[in-house]
Amino acid sequence: MTKKHTFEVFDQDLDLLRDEVQRLAEQTEDELERSLHALLNDNRALAQEVVASDVTADRLQQQINHNMHIVLARQQAMADDLREILAAGRIAAHLERMADYAKNTAKRTQVLNGKIDAEIGEQFIWMNERVVAMLRQVMGAYQERDYEAANVAWSSDIELDRMYGKLFACLLEQMRNDPASIKDATQLLFIAKGLERAGDHVTDIAEEVYLMVTGTPLQGPRPRIDTISPE
Repeated sequence: MTKKHTFEVFDQDLDLLRDEVQRLAEQTEDELERSLHALLNDNRALAQEVVASDVTADRLQQQINHNMHIVLARQQAMADDLREILAAGRIAAHLERMADYAKNTAKRTQVLNGKIDAEIGEQFIWMNERVVAMLRQVMGAYQERDYEAANVAWSSDIELDRMYGKLFACLLEQMRNDPASIKDATQLLFIAKGLERAGDHVTDIAEEVYLMVTGTPLQGPRPRIDTISPE
């Protein structure tokens, strides 16, 4: 639950920041889903639309940073309010990077030779759906100031790492068996890595939410696996 302050304008400022961060999260989610659709269906026109629409995410991040500095200059924030104001800017930066990964997926889609293999496509679907689900979970924790949900989101990307390792191995095997596939498979490796990194940004957002709410950082190393094992 969000608390109320004596000065209504301060509450309005904080509400505006939360709303802008949420809009950026929704824009990022939309870009992730549309870039995946373009990849799976070899839709070059949609891929170009995703690339062009990324300017919206950039502008939202800029607006969040602008409003964050206005609030800091106009209000004498208490410690917990200060954490929330600063968290908005840091979370926005992570969201903008996730949107960049979606844009990069769309760019790489445009240079592929055709539709990707159905089995590989299923793995991309799984990874993208996991990233989106994690993003929704962590943004829910942000809106509700729920540090326990943030803790769950923080430790939830281990399966995403595992799928990335599986997809990486699959693409390497494809390149070994079919040298003609190397160009496209290399592009797909970069796309897969972008999704894995997007999951890392979600866990970074979870850390920001936990710190924002509790005033203390999450303790201990983030659960991880070795996604690429040497042969």
